[in-house]
Amino acid sequence: MSEKALLLIDNPNNNIFVSMVSFYEVAIKVNIGKLKLGKTIEAFYEHTIVAQIEVLPVSSTYLTALSSLPLFPNHKDPFDRLIIATALTDNLAIISADNKFSLYNELVTIVW
Repeated sequence: MSEKALLLIDNPNNNIFVSMVSFYEVAIKVNIGKLKLGKTIEAFYEHTIVAQIEVLPVSSTYLTALSSLPLFPNHKDPFDRLIIATALTDNLAIISADNKFSLYNELVTIVW
């Protein structure tokens, strides 16, 4: 994670959010062996709550925004697209190291 991203996350004046869809993606990657957490997904989720990071549920408003997002041939990841729709709907910035998010720079703010 970049120094800029860490400063934003560590700043107590900033509200930090994570989409519930991120936990779905982590759980799937752990299940198929693409990711090792070192703790259970439940402990990972609880740590998020203790750290006062607000978990945003998947809602119909996000799904509506998702249905109108442009679909790029080289970025069809449904989890990423739902995160983008969430950020767009709630006017939130996205912190990511994934360059594929840059395709949506005109719609949402991406912090690298």
